[in-house]
Amino acid sequence: MSHFKNATSEFKKRLADQPLIKRAVVTPIASQDDGPIYTGSNANPNNNGLQVFSSSKKKKTEVYSQPQDTGAGKHINSLLLNAINFLKTVDDPQTVDDLRRKGGVDLDAKPELYNLLKMNDKVAYDTRDHTFAYKPTYHIKNKEDLLALLEKRKNEGGMDYKELKDSYSKLLEAVNELASEGRILVVKNKDGAPRVLFWNDQRYNTAMDQEFRDIWHRLRIPDEIDLPKELEKAGLTHMQVFDKKGPGDIPKRKPVRRNRKMKITNTHMKGLDLTKDFVIQK
Repeated sequence: MSHFKNATSEFKKRLADQPLIKRAVVTPIASQDDGPIYTGSNANPNNNGLQVFSSSKKKKTEVYSQPQDTGAGKHINSLLLNAINFLKTVDDPQTVDDLRRKGGVDLDAKPELYNLLKMNDKVAYDTRDHTFAYKPTYHIKNKEDLLALLEKRKNEGGMDYKELKDSYSKLLEAVNELASEGRILVVKNKDGAPRVLFWNDQRYNTAMDQEFRDIWHRLRIPDEIDLPKELEKAGLTHMQVFDKKGPGDIPKRKPVRRNRKMKITNTHMKGLDLTKDFVIQK
């Protein structure tokens, strides 16, 4: 028993002789652009024995890649298309130097491109001057040429503006001038862009009294649903039209006839001898 007491007292004595170690507590004390600042142990006399250090984690800077400006491209077909599009915007024949300075296409650097442009169906090549010009569907050089073309095609229901767009670089200006002069009629899209062009026959431009103009503008066009009824009331018949299928309408498939093989059993002919019962009597 005395031996146990001596061991206990000796253990307590050794425990009391051990140095006291204070536990370091890490807490954030501030926030900066590169992350919060934390406190740790190991002696800073101005900070109550604690050392200040920054977080090792830094914000990642997001980098976005931007596509490089490749210009007209380096592929032979891209260069050919770029050259043809440039020729559409000008009305005069262009030399090799014009294509390089204005169109950004160097034909001298690519002999293959020179030959492709010269042999293209939409390009007219002058062997004497060595110039290139766009070959449009309709040859229009001014507004008078446009007016003559529309007069020639007056019985064909007008001409689509898109068909003429590549024929003349100043086509829109010519259309606006002729329309303001009353020499052509223009059907426009909702955005005001020309859609269909008609030649205006001046012989049918008769004077109209203001009284009749007011009556005309006061007339109300019936809605599409009420139009057949209004025509019937006036003793007129309407033309039958076929409804166009909408984009969401799915056409019904016709049922496919399948030839199914059927096993036929002539049970009613069982036991019948055809060689005896159906022999033709001579």
